[in-house]
Amino acid sequence: MSECSQVDKPGLPTREFAPNEFREVDQVYEPDFDKVEEDFVQKLWNGQHFFNANLMSIGGREIRVLKQGVWNREEGPDFMHAEIEINGKLHVGDVEIHVKASEWYAHKHHLNSRYNRVVLHVVFFNDDFNLRTRLQNGKRIPTLELLKWIDTPIGDLFDETIKSETDATNFCRVTGNRLNIENLKSTFESLGTERFLEKADAVRLLRTRLNFEQILYEGIMEALGYSQNTKPLRELAQRVPFSDFDRKSEHEIQAILFGVAGLLPSQSEKSLPDNEIDDPLIVALETLWEASAHAEHSDHMNVSQWRFGKIRPYNYPTRRIAAISQLIYYCRGSLMMYFLPTCEKAANISTPKQLRAIGGELLNLLMLEPIGYWETHTNFGKGGTQKAKLIGESRALDIMVNKILPVAYIWAVESESGELQSAILRLYSGFTKLQENSVIRQIGTQIFSEAQPMRLISPTAKIQQGMVRLYKNYCADQLCDLCPIIEHNAVLLKES
Repeated sequence: MSECSQVDKPGLPTREFAPNEFREVDQVYEPDFDKVEEDFVQKLWNGQHFFNANLMSIGGREIRVLKQGVWNREEGPDFMHAEIEINGKLHVGDVEIHVKASEWYAHKHHLNSRYNRVVLHVVFFNDDFNLRTRLQNGKRIPTLELLKWIDTPIGDLFDETIKSETDATNFCRVTGNRLNIENLKSTFESLGTERFLEKADAVRLLRTRLNFEQILYEGIMEALGYSQNTKPLRELAQRVPFSDFDRKSEHEIQAILFGVAGLLPSQSEKSLPDNEIDDPLIVALETLWEASAHAEHSDHMNVSQWRFGKIRPYNYPTRRIAAISQLIYYCRGSLMMYFLPTCEKAANISTPKQLRAIGGELLNLLMLEPIGYWETHTNFGKGGTQKAKLIGESRALDIMVNKILPVAYIWAVESESGELQSAILRLYSGFTKLQENSVIRQIGTQIFSEAQPMRLISPTAKIQQGMVRLYKNYCADQLCDLCPIIEHNAVLLKES
């Protein structure tokens, strides 16, 4: 028995405690905040490392977590689209994470409308600053202190976090080895085909409840958003189905989408200057919106759901909505028939040059030129576009590879056209490389070296997709023993 746990027993001396050694049971515990970072608390929340039964906010409200939300690595609330039951009532919105409760006000979230969709404030420790967190719109939301409900020893959680981060970033059996470039290229191409067919299978599942037009429409909208506005653009596509645009003019389409998105000037917290608010396009959009059936509904999106900060003005969601409006108008009622005839041309080609030409035609269908107001504006009242395309080549290529071709492939499958299936796979193989993302860069650092740089495998879109599949299906889960690079003999054995 340790000295600290001794009790008075006959024959044993009674222990004397030093003045500062004893602590009252009701003394408030204050963790060492220098050792607790917000990222760690976010991981607690994301991993649901707490007892999710009988949760109570620090103000005494019953909390039940149905979905923790999607971890947001950009600016704004830390988790989006969460589902939280508060006193038995379902709330769908965002969750903001802090180490201490007082940080909500220290970070001035109570003055920022972007946080008005937050339904729960989650903190590691309540420093007795407030019971209810106030939003910019005046509403108050509950604060949940995780420390009281954690279901795993804190030390274990710290160890697991550090171990997982170290293992994920520092260990790879391929790193530093000499590579068989041809086998490596072949491996990535095979993985790229697998990733394409995975995307096609996802389309097949969507076909159980959606038609091809809606699937393509939602997919293009999602891809237009990059990481920052992917979810709100998909939500907008779901709120306004493709069928609602039948026989609508381009301005009518814009008015409906901007209005439901909550992005029209009349819906903004800031008023535009008189010379802007009187612009003919803005007047027309406001008039068309007021006359539309969608304006009668009250459940429109809010400007706080959209990201404008840390985004190039060319990629603002307003320009993306202008782009999809133009595309919908041009397709005359069918996105599928806007792209499919060009895909079908690939069934009759015989040379790589002809294949590249057809790929170029497909991209040109997406690379839309701005018209009128959007030639000179990136947002309502904000100029500076220099007549840049509404959808540039790199974004068009990403949409083609990740959204349009997988949908076209499933159309070919359902049509029982093996010839068209093969043609679409050839088109996919022929596209040049996409813009690099963090996953591509990670794989590049992990596998290649100065002696054998990535350019030796002549990366294409398909090869890059293979890299993404390698990372997501093997590296991220540390399935090193199953690594396809090793399995396919792309690592040369060291000479003994």
